[in-house]
Amino acid sequence: MIQYNFQKVRRDIVTVSVGLFRIMIPTLIAVKIAQELGFDDVLVLLFEPLMSAMSLPASMAVILVTTLLTNPYAGIIVATTIPEIADLSVGQMSILGLFMLFTHGLPLEAMVSRRVGVQLWVVLLLRILTAFLSAICLAQLFALTGWYSAPASFDLLSIAALQTNDSLGAWLLSQIAAIAVIQFVIIVLVALLELLHLLDVERFMTWLLSPVLRMMGIGDRASTIAIVGVTLGLSFGSGLLMKDVGTGTIKKRDVFGVVCFVNLMHSVVEDTAVVMILGPSLFILLVVRLVISVIITMAIMALAAHVPDALWRRYLTNDNIPASAG
Repeated sequence: MIQYNFQKVRRDIVTVSVGLFRIMIPTLIAVKIAQELGFDDVLVLLFEPLMSAMSLPASMAVILVTTLLTNPYAGIIVATTIPEIADLSVGQMSILGLFMLFTHGLPLEAMVSRRVGVQLWVVLLLRILTAFLSAICLAQLFALTGWYSAPASFDLLSIAALQTNDSLGAWLLSQIAAIAVIQFVIIVLVALLELLHLLDVERFMTWLLSPVLRMMGIGDRASTIAIVGVTLGLSFGSGLLMKDVGTGTIKKRDVFGVVCFVNLMHSVVEDTAVVMILGPSLFILLVVRLVISVIITMAIMALAAHVPDALWRRYLTNDNIPASAG
């Protein structure tokens, strides 16, 4: 009989909320100060060519940089302060959301990957290039086909509308309202994740992804860890990987492949659900992201198969992977 653990859910909600708001609130204050001082205008000017290539307004750079440095929650809150977001189509929101999923929390997650045994530059280049190239390709596709041209429905815009003037009080009111919505989202997500765990969704994900991981050339032992990362997040998957990597029982190529794949495709339930607040296409965020992640990882694994061991040690992996891992 399935028994739902309400006490654990309450503890997890508090833990997740405190952890996120410790990052989000200082970020919001920093963004507001930057806006008042005009620093965001400099950021917009610097990123304008890239934003244009992705068919996004230049002001979206503030959202992307915030998400890259922190997390999707902070990025979405910042989005409520940018008026141009109200004019985006479903396609543009999908591009924005996909970029956020590929690059969010990059400094922290790159360091986690480094602790597992993969060079820092590999993770940074992999995720940033994948995000930009995917966004540019989708922008071209949508422009040619007219797909997803309908206006997006961004639910938090109604909260942003509370900020009817430029006063500090109006800004504070809109941010409190937006944070309240994010708190509600956290409660729903934590409760849902516990339910999915009780329903043994991990087993279904194992059945679903195992053939894909084998196709990418990732061994069975590393595949289990990859599935944990895909469902629960990079930190969970990397934590398990670190335990096994130290024993030298997982080949360095498998470690490399898993880290690359999980960096591109992780925490699919929580992260996808959060970014869906923007009003993008779920198909783009879930299916297209998976296809891109698989293709990129397969290409990397194919190229890495021909790399001499000396180059592996010098450029791709580090000493956290024992020399005994062949």
